[in-house]
Parts: sequence; structure tokens; C-alpha cells
Amino acid sequence: MRAVIRGVRATRKLKKSGYKTWTRYRHNRDPDVQKYANHLDDFYKGYPYVYAIKDYNHYAYQVVRDYGPGGTTYGHEVMESWCGEKIRWNYRVDIHRVWQNRDGKYELNDIGGSDIIFYAFKNEKDFTHFLLRWA
Repeated sequence: MRAVIRGVRATRKLKKSGYKTWTRYRHNRDPDVQKYANHLDDFYKGYPYVYAIKDYNHYAYQVVRDYGPGGTTYGHEVMESWCGEKIRWNYRVDIHRVWQNRDGKYELNDIGGSDIIFYAFKNEKDFTHFLLRWA
């Protein structure tokens, strides 16, 4: 009976929050991310290992499957599903519009710059596992 009550409360909380899945809920309410940061280092404050895919010829930017309108699957979606299977809740995937300053650090910029996919990890083991598979 307690499990049923917990399930009802969890469903009610998710419905009140406005998100359709718990994955979206956790992604948007992540306490280890500073949403209004100017620099990428400040944005990923709780994720010490960040990998930026700068090369547009990388697998992440390629079309893997194309089933017609609305059925296109890109490489970064395959990579994200792999991370979901192998690394549970210790990673984060975001696409940011950034540009590099003179120091070589990324700054978030909504107007100019280029869109780059970033994978951030909390554990070094997960980060190296990801690099061995996808880098």
C-alpha cells in the first residue's frame, strides 16, 4: 500500500512540474549546473570532466538513419542512448552556442558563435569509458 501511495505522489509531482518524463525533470532541475553562467566552466560546476565535440565530421553530427519526415536519427542521439545504458545519472549532454575567447575557454553566447555538443561527466571512470568508445 505504501508503494502505491509513493507512486501516486511521484506521478502528481511530475504532472505539477510540467515535464512529461523524469529524465527531462532531472535534466532541467540539475543542481550541479549553473543555468545563468557566462562561461562553460561555470555552467558545469558539478561536472569536472567535459568533452566538447568541435569537429563537425565527428560521428555525433552525422545522420545515422533517415526514415523520412520526423524520422531522422543523428549520431549524438545514439551516443546519448549509449550513455543512458552504461552511465546512469552521472552524465549530461547539451548543445550550446559558444565561442572561444583569447584564453581558449568557451563562453556561452546566444547571438554569435557555433553550436557544439558537450558531454559532461561526474566520474573520471565514466569519462574515460566514453572517450574510449566515442572519441
